[in-house]
Amino acid sequence: MANVRCVQKLLRLQKFVLPFNAQSCLLATTCNAGVTASFHTLQQCRTLKPTSALRRSYAKETDKLDDFRAREEQRERERDAAEQAAAATDTQGDGGGGERGKTSEEEAAKQAKVDGIRSRILDAAMLHVPQHGWTKQAIIQGAEECGYPSVVHGMFPEGGFALVSHFNGKCNAQLVQQLQLQTNNGQLEVNDPLDFLVQAVRQRLTMIEPYKTQWPQAMALIAQPQHASTALAQVLTLVDDICYYSGDRSVDFGWYTRRIGLATIMKMTELYMLQDASPAHAQTWEFLKNRMDEAVQLQMALSQTEGMTQTFSRSFNSAFITARNILGLGYSRH
Repeated sequence: MANVRCVQKLLRLQKFVLPFNAQSCLLATTCNAGVTASFHTLQQCRTLKPTSALRRSYAKETDKLDDFRAREEQRERERDAAEQAAAATDTQGDGGGGERGKTSEEEAAKQAKVDGIRSRILDAAMLHVPQHGWTKQAIIQGAEECGYPSVVHGMFPEGGFALVSHFNGKCNAQLVQQLQLQTNNGQLEVNDPLDFLVQAVRQRLTMIEPYKTQWPQAMALIAQPQHASTALAQVLTLVDDICYYSGDRSVDFGWYTRRIGLATIMKMTELYMLQDASPAHAQTWEFLKNRMDEAVQLQMALSQTEGMTQTFSRSFNSAFITARNILGLGYSRH
């Protein structure tokens, strides 16, 4: 017991001064073998095991840091390699152009596929316009008929105007095909250009008749500011096609006046037709003929006043060219 008390006193005095090894030596010389062995074993349990555990934990953390650093270095190498490859592609000329061309072709193919799906859905949706009008609901019905889920209407962020634009585009293309057949793609001379214009506008407006009841809704959609550019582009392109196949190859003041005048008359006749209750819209076609005659007389009057003609020429020229540039339209034909 005396030996044990001696050991305890020595520990209290020396545990903050002597290191662990010195304390072990002191205990070995002052205590008997049994006490020394027991105490030494106790100290090993208190100190050595936590130290080894900390060493193992630190090793694991070090491994994690090394792995992280290795991954980041690999990513940097990959990024540098990608940048070098892109720079090399830009300087290769034809080779790089080929790769870019391939990518463009792939993107064009994807866009063509999307456009094909849109067109099929809108074609099917046209059958539901008499019931649902020019609305998103008609598009949903068309999508479901084509086997697509109703949520596919998200492909048409413009809503019902997508139907109106699709309808106008198809009707314009159909009319142009008819004019091409009549004139052998513009090669045949038109005997009566005025009558040709009247008949062309009449054919185009006749295509609206199946949707006459719902057409005011379509006109309201066309008049919205966010749709103005698309609607105006379709009108300007159509009147230019009609004038071209009528034999108008002029590059003077008449080029602008005829196209702007024709677009105005066509829209006036369209509004008149919505209110016309005469059989086969006979009054509408009479209205169209009278407006065209008046336009010819007005052009003849302007041609006799040189100063006024120049003023109108500058005005029409500026307005038409500005609209064409804003819409990105081109009228050169080859």
